[in-house]
Amino acid sequence: MIFSTFNQVNCFLVFLFFGFILGFLDCLFSVIFLKNYQKNFLKCVFDTIFYTFLSIIFIFLLNFYNFGEFSVALIFAYILGFCTIKKLMKKLVAFLVNKWYNILKKLKVKKNEKRIKKN
Repeated sequence: MIFSTFNQVNCFLVFLFFGFILGFLDCLFSVIFLKNYQKNFLKCVFDTIFYTFLSIIFIFLLNFYNFGEFSVALIFAYILGFCTIKKLMKKLVAFLVNKWYNILKKLKVKKNEKRIKKN
């Protein structure tokens, strides 16, 4: 149960907001490093690093805003914010990912053509 006298509504909103921010960063991270087009090993490494960072941020927020007391509502807010923005951004970013991949692919082909012309 959330009590307004303990400032838990504000903590809930802060955790929800940070979930949104980190979900956005995860989508941005996926686009920049073209996570969909990488090998499974690299995907696992990047996901492990990112979710470790996500856990550390959650623990920091828990200690800073809720004085280290674990609350199911706060973890629910954090996960809700993260999953919500990931679902929204997944469809919005699909076009950008394809364009980014095609641009990098064209640059790689041009680089190989220049190297072949030199020889």
